[in-house]
Amino acid sequence: MPPRRLCVLHHRHQEWTPALQEAEPRLEIRSWHPRDFGAADQGWLAEAEGLFAWKLPPGALARMPVLRWIQCAGAGVDHLLSDPEVSPEVVITRADGRFGFWMARYVLGHLLEDVQRIRECREDQAASRWNPKCLPENRGGGKARVVGFGRIGRQIGRALREIGMEVTGIVRTPRSDPEFPLRGPSDLPEALAAARVLVLAAPSTAQTRGLIGAGVLQHGNPRLTLINVGRGDLVDPSALIPALEGGRLGRVVLDVFAEEPLPVGSPLWTHPRVTVTPHHSGPSTPRDLLPDILAKLRAFAEGRPIPDPVSRQRGY
Repeated sequence: MPPRRLCVLHHRHQEWTPALQEAEPRLEIRSWHPRDFGAADQGWLAEAEGLFAWKLPPGALARMPVLRWIQCAGAGVDHLLSDPEVSPEVVITRADGRFGFWMARYVLGHLLEDVQRIRECREDQAASRWNPKCLPENRGGGKARVVGFGRIGRQIGRALREIGMEVTGIVRTPRSDPEFPLRGPSDLPEALAAARVLVLAAPSTAQTRGLIGAGVLQHGNPRLTLINVGRGDLVDPSALIPALEGGRLGRVVLDVFAEEPLPVGSPLWTHPRVTVTPHHSGPSTPRDLLPDILAKLRAFAEGRPIPDPVSRQRGY
């Protein structure tokens, strides 16, 4: 039996292709940058059953009539689930690898910038001013809320706990947990009143899209830092600046947006208490993601069902 074909369609395909081939030598793998896919070998694509990709160029799947599996090059799959070109029969799998460690460092870095008053210290240094009143904030016992408590959210929760914060996870269905209290979305407004940090690490689903809007943020407080490393559409961006100006938010850190890149005219670029970063809190690297993908590659090579498929009903 000839080896099964896996197409790699990714802007860093030259990095991913040798890593995937080494992980599963039984596959026949070819790769293209998305901008070059129009020149790809149609005869070869017509028999490719697997695809490793992030976002798909329009018309890409029409060139792959026997496709049966898409391995997403990341954790979020909402863009694939909503793509009308992706047949319901195609299995979709995701990978979050070590994103939890990357994103936990991201969250701590931005939170500690405030807690340790780093910007004030730099301003004092620039003025050659010794300021013993510039003391760090004591975060012991401060309350952190993490929306989305899968592997990524849990790792963020552990990191926040290590700096002394009291962590509560906000999940779709409350359940008992040996590490952290887990509450449902209906408890979120009440939970924000005394929260120091709200971290969004949830997928984009019908239940989470627009979750953080004016109605929820009216329960915030002037010390609240909102950090979004989940999906851009979890937040209603039009509600952020009014909340900042109205004392319901102290700072906003956004790594993901409903439209990327963030449009040049967005007021989020210039607000002094908004930090915009270019979707870099969890970089997709072979070293970090391959442990999640390996069992799926092996199953594909052997013609077995692909394990851990995404649930189209849940959205993850």
